[in-house]
Amino acid sequence: MANVTEPGFVHFLAQNIGATDDALRFLLSVFAGYPLAFIHRLFLHGRPPTVQHIYFILSGLLLFYFNFGTDLIHAVINVILIHLLIIFSGGTTFSVAAAFIFNTSYLVIGYYLNSSYDYVITWTTPHCVLTLRLTAVVLDVYDGRKKEEKLSSEQKETVLHKSPSILELLGQTFFFGAFLAGPQFSMRRYLSFTQGAFTDPQTKAAPASVMPGLTRLLLGVFYVFLYQVVSIFLTENFLYSDEFTKLGFITRCALILIVGRIFLCRYIGIWLITEGSCILTGITYNGKDVNGNNLWDGCTNIKLYQLEMASTFRDIIASFNHNTNMWMSRYIFKRLRFLGNKVLSQGVTLFYLALWHGLHSGYYMCFMLEFVMVNAEAKIVQIVQKSPVILKITSIPSVKSVLWVVNKLIVTFSLSYALVSFITLDFRIYLKIYSSVYFIAHAAYLSVIVLNIFIQPVLSSQGQQSSDHHVVDGKKNGKDL
Repeated sequence: MANVTEPGFVHFLAQNIGATDDALRFLLSVFAGYPLAFIHRLFLHGRPPTVQHIYFILSGLLLFYFNFGTDLIHAVINVILIHLLIIFSGGTTFSVAAAFIFNTSYLVIGYYLNSSYDYVITWTTPHCVLTLRLTAVVLDVYDGRKKEEKLSSEQKETVLHKSPSILELLGQTFFFGAFLAGPQFSMRRYLSFTQGAFTDPQTKAAPASVMPGLTRLLLGVFYVFLYQVVSIFLTENFLYSDEFTKLGFITRCALILIVGRIFLCRYIGIWLITEGSCILTGITYNGKDVNGNNLWDGCTNIKLYQLEMASTFRDIIASFNHNTNMWMSRYIFKRLRFLGNKVLSQGVTLFYLALWHGLHSGYYMCFMLEFVMVNAEAKIVQIVQKSPVILKITSIPSVKSVLWVVNKLIVTFSLSYALVSFITLDFRIYLKIYSSVYFIAHAAYLSVIVLNIFIQPVLSSQGQQSSDHHVVDGKKNGKDL
């Protein structure tokens, strides 16, 4: 491993602010996206695509070397090999299978060689972003060989009818605003951006995206600051301390909720900051809203308002890590329709998502819990929709308000509960924490799924009887049914 760890300014600064060298380098590199974006706006906007590709490649490689030293060779090798795959077999089923197997295997081997239960940033951190990006390019080239009528609306947005050049592939890979922590964006979007498709055809000026970009920066800094401040007083380490086990049950649950929620702030903050630098360049342009205002949400990884107001797992999934979830839906879940089972497709997708994160059992426990919680929520919704009495009660405004608060509390705790295994990774640690609260979420959500097996037939029977009753009444009253 060739990470840059020698003593210097970064090491000195990291010691004085209580951070690790690798974390500080990563954060400085994320912030570096802003001056790099302004340079692009001032000097490279509207220039030939080749010039822009070279700029993105050189700036990205420098940031990569600043963080990981000569380990940047892994990214370069992966890109070159995928480019050769596209040249010799692009558009074939073999190329799709080979890309999935090779890209994922390269990443997994990297995880194995750099395995640690401590949170350490290594070359595998940006490589997980690269894995999805390169796999998507191969699939988009594959879609480009299909007939237009066989493409879905999503596929038409990303399809590549022409294989990208090595310069285009490297430019997208090392784009400074997204190669470290995302967001994901398609090669089609990148090429449109460098070819000037997002530029005002009349003014040819740099995009009016400075304020939207800086707004995301400020929001990101706020969430990172919030995470840092709370972490001074409460960290995940406290959850498996002797002091934690001595606390009351409600207090233990409350602390799990707080730790999980604050842990998310770290990811939210970084994603907002990276998105801001992308907005500054203009690559996130997404058309105009109904009022004619420019939309800059084409690379949004966090739908902040929706996330903070979410009271269901469905809303959280739709708003958190949005682009990665969209990638998983577009390139895995929806392409597993041949399995003929939506739940099975969902399970395979979540397994790949866990594998993409790493080899530790904590990732698999976390996404297994997500799978169970999402499906349990779906069962509850089905039960409510089949019960006229419950629907009537829950439609009362005052009841709806109370239910929102209750649902928000339950969903926030449940998400934090699942994140316990994601944060700690070691099964000996997260099982200890789960046992301290009697595996409450495991038991609750699994019980919902089991009970649903017995409840659904009863509700279906009641629904049929109600339907028959209305038919008889309709005939008696002479109504046209």
